[in-house]
Amino acid sequence: MMQSIKLRKLKVKNISTTHANKKGQVQYFLESAFRIGFLMVALLAFFLLVNFYIVNRIDTNRLQSEVTANRIIYSDAIMLQDSITKRVYPGIIDVDLFNEKVLSSKIDYANTRHVAVKLVIKDNIDGKDKYTTYLNEGDYTTLQAILNKQGEGSATMYIKNYPITYKNGNEYKFGTLVMNIIVPNS
Repeated sequence: MMQSIKLRKLKVKNISTTHANKKGQVQYFLESAFRIGFLMVALLAFFLLVNFYIVNRIDTNRLQSEVTANRIIYSDAIMLQDSITKRVYPGIIDVDLFNEKVLSSKIDYANTRHVAVKLVIKDNIDGKDKYTTYLNEGDYTTLQAILNKQGEGSATMYIKNYPITYKNGNEYKFGTLVMNIIVPNS
């Protein structure tokens, strides 16, 4: 009889410790759920701040200048074009097409707050400027006055040099096309 009483006491102890473990597990789960939820909110806030910083700090001025230079150098705006086959020869500039009227009609920027370009053909033999034209000449002179100032209202200049051949009448000469590209900071 004594043994059965001891067994009953042991069983009661086991039941109470099992009950305490379940209670502890529920409490630990609630504490963990709060911690996990807080961690998720903190990570979300961190990624949103990083994304906001990256999106607002992307500078597209260099890309805009590269796109403009490529539009000019690979288009039929100033390049020599065969009248029969309509083939355009990049790298060979027809001096008859090298003016602002032709350039503006072929490369149209509807918005005036875009790139302005000064194009200069330099002769390779004497190094002198032979021909000069502009894309958005009015904007070029305006933006040139505010070059390299700080802030969004200023502008940045990029200079691109291309080795070219230019045709004057029936004569072909070697030269360099210098593009002074001014992009407004935004």
